[in-house]
Amino acid sequence: MWLTHLNHLCVLSVVKACPTIKICKVLRLKPLEIKKRNAFSDVFVKQNMVSVFVSVDMEGLTGAVSPNQVLPGRHDYERFREVMVRETNAVIRGAFEAGAKRVLVNDSHDGMLNLKIEKLDERAELISGNHKPFSMMQGIDEGFECAIFLGYHSMASGEGVLSHTMTGFVSKAFLNGIPASEAVINATLAGHFGVPVALIAGDQHAVSELKEVYPYADGVVVKRAIERYSAQSRPIEEVEKELFAKTVGVLKRVHTLKPFKPTPPLRLVLELAQPSLVSRALYAPIANKLDTKTLEILGDDPLDVYMKFRAILLLASGARDPDYG
Repeated sequence: MWLTHLNHLCVLSVVKACPTIKICKVLRLKPLEIKKRNAFSDVFVKQNMVSVFVSVDMEGLTGAVSPNQVLPGRHDYERFREVMVRETNAVIRGAFEAGAKRVLVNDSHDGMLNLKIEKLDERAELISGNHKPFSMMQGIDEGFECAIFLGYHSMASGEGVLSHTMTGFVSKAFLNGIPASEAVINATLAGHFGVPVALIAGDQHAVSELKEVYPYADGVVVKRAIERYSAQSRPIEEVEKELFAKTVGVLKRVHTLKPFKPTPPLRLVLELAQPSLVSRALYAPIANKLDTKTLEILGDDPLDVYMKFRAILLLASGARDPDYG
């Protein structure tokens, strides 16, 4: 209200100084279009211009190296829920500092009930819950200028901490011949909506697996994997500061980024742990069997390929045995 009143005073001053200005032109001015100087640059920017989508996983968080730290009910899980919200809030603060008008956070780990909304920066929105069509990318659409991936991990068969691809029974995944991590697959879905990935945080392998195929994304390496269940982690306060600074930085240049759009036709090849998983996945005619443990999904539309991928994982999971896998 104060800004609106101030805008009207400024307009009246201009009218008095320049009587030739027609009042109808004055009334068309929108108070929200007043420009302010950006504290981080020498250019003038419109207030509140960017919407940011944030997907938050857990295995790639600072200090996380064990299933006991990231699986609900395990003895160290609650502690790492705190780490998760600290890293997320660092990005949210950076986004709003850079002039974001909206930040949507999607809880993207396990049952997707990890982030405590009462601990989250109150300016952000939160999507929680497991039954989501887009899973880790629920909420993404054309209305976002960029996506940010937090707490991400290395791919199945990768060298990173707690490496896997969506589930424990995917042994390998390739998109158009490129080894595909969750970050690569999710970046492809974001690209379908014209949304670039601006930043990824995780261990050195999680970051490099995306940047090798999509160099536009900036990265924050929060720890260096020693092997799958060990890492050397940075101080959490140092990580928070870098996440904040990198978020501010990428949003300043967000309109120079290009979305990740692999050349169609798309071919997503999945190697599963057991032949029975492939057999169950093929109950629906949405993929082709390549051998006893490998199938492929073909298509021109990234959204169609992604949804078939999700369906295959759900079908195959029904063939898993708790004792034999």
